[in-house]
Amino acid sequence: MPTMPPEFEALFKGTLNFSVLLLGLVSGVAQLADLSAGPGRASLAGVCLASVLYFLARFGHAYFVLRVRRLRGNLQRAADLLAAQRFRHRQYLDAIERISDREKPLFHETLDVTVTIGDDDEGDRVVERRVTTPGPLVTHRTMRPIVPTDDDAVRRLDEIAFRVRRCDGGGNITALPLREQIRMLRVWIVFDPALTADTEWEVEYRPRGLWKPLRQRGWDQLSWDDRLPTAHGSPSAFTRFTVTFVFPYGDQAPVVHERLGYGHLAEPVRDERGSWRVVWCDDQPDGRHYVWDLTQAGRPASPLRT
Repeated sequence: MPTMPPEFEALFKGTLNFSVLLLGLVSGVAQLADLSAGPGRASLAGVCLASVLYFLARFGHAYFVLRVRRLRGNLQRAADLLAAQRFRHRQYLDAIERISDREKPLFHETLDVTVTIGDDDEGDRVVERRVTTPGPLVTHRTMRPIVPTDDDAVRRLDEIAFRVRRCDGGGNITALPLREQIRMLRVWIVFDPALTADTEWEVEYRPRGLWKPLRQRGWDQLSWDDRLPTAHGSPSAFTRFTVTFVFPYGDQAPVVHERLGYGHLAEPVRDERGSWRVVWCDDQPDGRHYVWDLTQAGRPASPLRT
């Protein structure tokens, strides 16, 4: 049969002994004073009842005090265990990140990025389409989504509606957050099955408020770091890198300029909704750091916007 915890057993025995002693004293006094009938008997019964109530109240109060103390101890132990688990989890993520950083890309690919500047914070969107050529296979990789850097908020994967898929539907791609911190988000992409042939896949996410500065002041910038040299010795895993900037409706054409003159720009064109598209392309990526300056003059509300 179950046993009582030691601290509860000591509490019960102590309270019981005190109550028995009190009742014994009251009984002795009653016998000496001959309180066996009439008002004396009623008084004796009242004292006994009060003793029982005192016993129950004292035991109940002390029981709950000890119970709360024990629960606090259990909670602290659970918190310590959770902290240890989080520390080990962080160690695993750091190890994956270090392994990924040390591995040179075993692939080449084309990258087409479509950056949509919304009419408001909710409309900001990024789509990255890649065609990856393994050499000989790709099981995983990491990437850094474009996220806002104008505040000190921690960037989290579940806040940007991150989605990844294979365009041919031939397998699954799992996205896991490796590092979520201020102004930076890093994602681990795992392919199942591994890529062994040319594969087109797409990432889409919504970094809310990414282009708020552009909407507020009319100018902003975007930077992109190319990957490290590949295992085959080339300075970049990209064979072609294209970025399409989609600006909201405006009377004047926006201006896009790559700060160091890398790549080439097409003239801005309007689509059927009045939005502006500017296409930039580098046909010979070389492991560069790109910075694009974007400008869009004040604009009226779109007549097509509902």
